[in-house]
Amino acid sequence: MKIRMITTLTLGFFLLLAGGSSWAAEADWRNMSPKEKEKIQRNYQRWEKLPPQDKEHLREEWDRWRRLPQDERDRLRQRYDDQRRRRPND
Repeated sequence: MKIRMITTLTLGFFLLLAGGSSWAAEADWRNMSPKEKEKIQRNYQRWEKLPPQDKEHLREEWDRWRRLPQDERDRLRQRYDDQRRRRPND
């Protein structure tokens, strides 16, 4: 459960960062559903409450992810999606 929360938090946080310029992020935000916005806001609030060492660990994991070759990232995403589909109530 803790890993799931950290994964969700990480993805939400980096969704916020992935917008690029504030103009692009604003346009993306406007196109999101209320449910998506709420999820990102909750994840950001969780991020704010994390201790600095946990934040640093997540940043290191993100950097490691970005250094992976694209085919490896795609393979891991597919594996994650497959596992997620098999979970009963996600």
